[in-house]
Amino acid sequence: MVFPCGSIEGRRICVPSGPRNVISIVNETSVTLEWHSPRETGGRDDVVYNIICKKCQTDRRTCSHCDDNVEFQPRQLGLTESRVFISNLLAHTLYTFEIQAVNGVTNKSPYPAQHVSIDITTNQAGE
Repeated sequence: MVFPCGSIEGRRICVPSGPRNVISIVNETSVTLEWHSPRETGGRDDVVYNIICKKCQTDRRTCSHCDDNVEFQPRQLGLTESRVFISNLLAHTLYTFEIQAVNGVTNKSPYPAQHVSIDITTNQAGE
């Protein structure tokens, strides 16, 4: 697969490919996500990760951004490690998490950040 590349000031730039091999560990109303780094870094060593959280209806047709009370440890944007702990999720709710891989040229590229998505359903608190 060829990943989106362009040229800025005569230099070839590429956005990284999406993260790989995502696993999730659900514990009641929290989840830990872990993944492997992208196969293609865009020729750069400054790849970081952003987590996009969406709360979805069970039919997966209607999703909205997660509530502001959802917490991300260590943070939601600019993760340097391939692991995040997400808490304060609603019980018995379907969530979709997009894990984006970005580098220093992603925001200058006409191509969107590459990502991988994973769906999880939370359990009841205290189950």
